[in-house]
Amino acid sequence: MIYTKRERVIQTLMHKEADMVPIDFASTRSTGINALAYYKLKEYLKFHGKIKIFDLKQLLALPEKDTLNFFQTDCIQLHRLAPSAGLKINQWRSEIMLDGNEYEIPANYNPLKLPDGSHAIVDSNNNILLKRPKGGLYFDDVYAQLADASSNEEIDNFIYPCILEEDLSYLKKEAEHLYNKTDYAIVATVGVSIVEKGIKDFGYEEFLVKIYTDKELVTRYLENLTDAYIKLLDKYLDAIGQYIQVLYFNDDLGMQTGPLMAPEKYREIFKPYHKRIFSYVKKKAPNVFILLHSCGSIYDVIPDLIDAGVDAINPVQINANKMDPVILKREFGKDLTFWGGGCSTQTTLTFGSIKDIQDEVKRMIDIFSPNGGFIFNQVHNIQSNISPEKIIALYKTAIENRKYL
Repeated sequence: MIYTKRERVIQTLMHKEADMVPIDFASTRSTGINALAYYKLKEYLKFHGKIKIFDLKQLLALPEKDTLNFFQTDCIQLHRLAPSAGLKINQWRSEIMLDGNEYEIPANYNPLKLPDGSHAIVDSNNNILLKRPKGGLYFDDVYAQLADASSNEEIDNFIYPCILEEDLSYLKKEAEHLYNKTDYAIVATVGVSIVEKGIKDFGYEEFLVKIYTDKELVTRYLENLTDAYIKLLDKYLDAIGQYIQVLYFNDDLGMQTGPLMAPEKYREIFKPYHKRIFSYVKKKAPNVFILLHSCGSIYDVIPDLIDAGVDAINPVQINANKMDPVILKREFGKDLTFWGGGCSTQTTLTFGSIKDIQDEVKRMIDIFSPNGGFIFNQVHNIQSNISPEKIIALYKTAIENRKYL
């Protein structure tokens, strides 16, 4: 039986073997490609057209139809109007970027150049929200509005996430087009996180200390944040729930060596809010699968994520501690889809040979693909220094080895 792209992804997420292992090329902000690498790739393939950078924080390219077809992707990203750093992608302008080449970027991107040569994105009050070092590729979050918060009043008066009608109108139009005019599985990036949002709002160290020293304040923040997310998701799913197949959340819970916090602390503080959010989605849109992006060594909390309602995890960081692919598939493969893990960007894709890449891709497909539950992608975004030859080898090998016998 031959499946459409959309059917193939759904079948796989239901832990059934379709005709082929689905492939993802850039359907999320962690399965994509750096714009500088994408420029070289397009030149190598002799594909024409100016490249759009939809995510200036990570410098991610927006792939065109020719590239999506070349890599035989089964998934496509449904962007919010401003998917990153408040930069809207409905209007564009040209700019010369770090490699000396011309790209299309969001028209409302107007960074402030600082005396040290770095660039900053500021809010209406001139607070520096994000900063890119001189000569750097990426913007880092540098503003933590709740860093000094110590009272319930400060927590209650904080402005929590919401979604505007302008965004909903944009989303609905894009979702309808992708659903009716293509057969891709539509992956909607909603921008919801609780651990990462807390880290951004309080500051990295401050938030992780506060979950131990001021649980009451953190809990009040998480209650307010979750209430806001439920309202946001209600409007979001009313607008596009009928069109999308996958809803993408993000919350990095791992380091290279182990979980970001003790698993017991995750279960005590954060899991109830994940469970509440994911349960709401499943009740509101029962046909939508939940994909959670969570980097690092998350083995110890995977059972909790499954219990909370996660259907698939990304990027499956196979080089992190306790993230052995064989063990992951054996212990969690009946309940969890592995979205990624097809080749390590930390090691093999960056430092290995073409043969090393080919061998690892084949091995990961052999391990993860039986009985469904595997969508091929490399481990996180393809970085700026990856050659076209390596990128093509990565996906060509997956394409050649994706068929179920």
